Amino acid sequence: MNEPLTFSVIVNTTDRAGPLRTLLRALEQQSYPHFEVVVVVGPTRDNTLEVLDEYAGRVRVLRCAHANLSESRNIGLLAARGDLVAYIDDDAVPCYHWLAHLARLFADPHIDATGGVVYMIHPQETAIQHRIGLMSSMFEHYDVRASWLEHLTPTGFGSQWAARMMGTNMAFRRRPLLDVGGFDEFYVYIGEETDVMLRMLNAGYTVHPVKESAVYHAPASSRNRTMFSAYGRWWMQTRSGTYFTIKNGRHAGEPAGRILVRCLQLAHGHWMAYGQSRRERKITFAQLWRMRFGELYAIIVGALHGLYAPRRLIDEKTRASAMQVSEPILPFQNAASAFQGAVDPIGGRQPVHALPDPPLRLCLLSGSYPPEQYDGVGRLTHLMAQGLHECGHTVHVIARGDRETVAFYDGAYVHRIPYQTERYSLYRGFPNLFHTLNYSHAVYDKVRRLLLNDGIQIVDSPIWQFEGLVTAVSGSVPTVVRLVTAAPQVARIHADDSEDPHLMAEMERALIARAHHVLPNTAATLAAARDLYGADLLDGRATIVPYGIVPVPDENICPFDVQRPPEHFTVLFVGRLEKRKGIMDLFEAIPLVLKKQPNVKFIIAGQDNSHSDGFQRRTGQSYPAYFAEHFRRYTDHVEFTGMVSDAVLQSLYRTCDVFVAPSLYESFGLIYLEAMNYAKPVVACHVGGVPEVVEHGVTGLLTDPAAPAALAEALLMFLQTPARLYEFGMAGRQRLLKQFTYIQMARNFEKVYRAVLARSADVCS
Repeated sequence: MNEPLTFSVIVNTTDRAGPLRTLLRALEQQSYPHFEVVVVVGPTRDNTLEVLDEYAGRVRVLRCAHANLSESRNIGLLAARGDLVAYIDDDAVPCYHWLAHLARLFADPHIDATGGVVYMIHPQETAIQHRIGLMSSMFEHYDVRASWLEHLTPTGFGSQWAARMMGTNMAFRRRPLLDVGGFDEFYVYIGEETDVMLRMLNAGYTVHPVKESAVYHAPASSRNRTMFSAYGRWWMQTRSGTYFTIKNGRHAGEPAGRILVRCLQLAHGHWMAYGQSRRERKITFAQLWRMRFGELYAIIVGALHGLYAPRRLIDEKTRASAMQVSEPILPFQNAASAFQGAVDPIGGRQPVHALPDPPLRLCLLSGSYPPEQYDGVGRLTHLMAQGLHECGHTVHVIARGDRETVAFYDGAYVHRIPYQTERYSLYRGFPNLFHTLNYSHAVYDKVRRLLLNDGIQIVDSPIWQFEGLVTAVSGSVPTVVRLVTAAPQVARIHADDSEDPHLMAEMERALIARAHHVLPNTAATLAAARDLYGADLLDGRATIVPYGIVPVPDENICPFDVQRPPEHFTVLFVGRLEKRKGIMDLFEAIPLVLKKQPNVKFIIAGQDNSHSDGFQRRTGQSYPAYFAEHFRRYTDHVEFTGMVSDAVLQSLYRTCDVFVAPSLYESFGLIYLEAMNYAKPVVACHVGGVPEVVEHGVTGLLTDPAAPAALAEALLMFLQTPARLYEFGMAGRQRLLKQFTYIQMARNFEKVYRAVLARSADVCS
C-alpha cells in the first residue's frame, strides 16, 4: 500500500499576529492529516512569536531577517520535509478539504504544481480574486477564468502564455520547485509566484491550476498596503513587473521595443491612477508625489536588475542538500484538533458557546440574506447562522446575488449565486415555478462544490420557494426542511386560484417527501402542514424548533416610562405592505384609534408589495397612495418609511410605545420577538403560530383577524392605560430571554442535525 503524500504548509508572516492565529486554528480543521506547518517570521514588531508559542512542539518556526516575501518563501522551502509544499497567506483560511483535494491532484505524477480558487471574503469588498489564472512573459494576467477554454488564445504583448496560481493558494512538488532554484529573491513583494511558475514551465514541469480547492482570503493591512485605502507601495508592482518583463520577455524572444513599451505601460498606468486618487481626495498631495517618485525609482531599479543582474535563486549546493532531506514531518494536528470550533476569518473571534462534541459543517439555504435586502426567511437564517457559529459550527449560506461571490458575514460564509434559466424550459409558462426550479438547480450546483471543498454534512432548506428540492432529490447530502407559511396558504389569502401556486405546492410536497427531517417552528405550523400535505408525510419526521433572536443588552431596552408619559404615543407596524400582513385592517383601525386618542403617530415600516399581491391591479394604487387618498384626514398621523436598514429598524423598535402587526396568518412571526426584545407590548391576531409566541393578556393582546374595530380596541387598551405598556412590555422581554434566544434556537437545530446525521450513518453502515 502506498504511503500518503505529505505536505509542508508554509506560512510567511510579518506583523499579522491576529490573522495568523486564525489561520492556525483553521488548519486544525483540515480533513487531510498528513501535513506539517512551517511558519517563517519576518522582522515582526507585534506579538507573532507569542502566538506561535501557543503551538510549541506542533509548528516549526523559522526567522527571515528581511521583509522579503521571496526570501521568506525560500527559507520555508529549504526547511520543508513534506513531499509537497503548499503556500497560504497568513490572512487567509483554507476550505476543509483543501489539502485532501490537492493530494488527489498530486496523485497524478504528471502534475508538478497546482492551486485552486481564491475568494476575497471581506463583506466590504467581495470578489473572486483568482481562478485558473493565465499569465504572459510580459507580466500580463487573466486572473479569473470560467474554464480552461476562456482566453485560450489571449491577446496582449506577450507571445508566451502559461497557467498560474495565486500566491495564497499554490502547491508544488518539493523537488521540482527546488530544481528551478525556488523563488527569485529580487521580488520583495508581488510577482514572485508568477515568475517561478513560468520558470517551472520552461524547465519542462507541468503547472495545472484548478477551479476548486478553495481558499478564503480576508486581506489584512501590511507594510506594503492599507486595506480599503488608495495608499500603498504600489510602485513595488512596477519594480517587479519591469524586472519580470525583461527577464522572461527576453527568454521568450520578445522584441526589445515591445519589452520597453510594456515596462513604460506599467509605470504610466500607476502614475495616472495616483492622479485620479488625488482628484478623488483618496490620498494627500504628499502621498501622491511619494508614490510617483516611487514609480520612477521602481522602473529604474527593475530595469537595471533585469538587464544586468543575475537572478537571486537558491544556489545549487543548498538545493542539493535540501533535496537529500528525508526526515519525517512534524504532525500539526493533535487529539484536540477535531474539537476546534469554527473560526471567524474577519474578526478572529472564537465561538463562545461551543459544545463538547466535534463541530458540524452546515449549509443553510436562504434566497435573500443580509446585509442586502432580505425578508423574514433571510432574517431567520441570519439568526440561525449567528447562533450556530457561536456554538462552534462552520456555517455556509447559499443566497441569491447578481454575481458569484463569497463573503464572511456575522458567523457565516455567504455564497451568493445568480439566477440561471437554461433548464426546465417546459415550465416557462409558469413564471414562479420556472424561476424557482432553475434557482433550486443552481443551489444544487453550489452544494456540490461545497461538498467537494468544504465537506458540508447537512443542508437546511426553507419550504418557501423550495430551494433545496433538487439537492434533496439528488440524495447527495442529508437535507432537512424548515416549515414556514406554505404557498397554498399565501395563495388562499390572496385569492390566487391560478395554476402556478398549485404547482408550487406540489414542489413543496416533493421537497418534504424527500427530506430527511422537517422542522416546523410552531405546533400550528405542523398542524397546517399535516392538513396541507397529509399526516403520513410528516409523522415521525417532524421536530418543532421555535425561533429566537439576539437579545439586546439590558441597558439598550426602552420600557415605557409611566412616570413621564410622552406627549405623543407611537405605534409601530413592521412588515411587507400586503393583504396577508393585515395592512388594510390597520388602515381601517387608524381612524377609530385617533377619534378617541388623537395624540398618536403610526409608523409603517416595510416594502410596498401591492404589485405582487394584486392590490395595485385592482385599485391602480400602491398602499401608501391608497391611504393618502382614502384616509386624507389622517395622513399627518401616519408615516410610511418603506424598506429600512436594520439599524433604523432597531431604532424604530426601541422608540415606539406599542407594536402592531395584524397578520392574517403567521407561522411564527419574528417581528413580535423583535418588539418584545425592547420591552414593547404587542397587538396581533389570534392566527397560526402567533399565540405560541405572544401570550395573550400577558405580553400582548390578540384579536380576531380581519377585524379592524377589535384591533383598534386592543390598541386603545394600551394607549389609554399607560401602566399596561410597561407591564406587558417587561413581561414580553422576560418571555423572550427565557424561551426565544438565538442560542437556544441554534442548540435545538443542532440536536436535530446530529440526530439526522446519526441516522444517515446507520443507514450507510
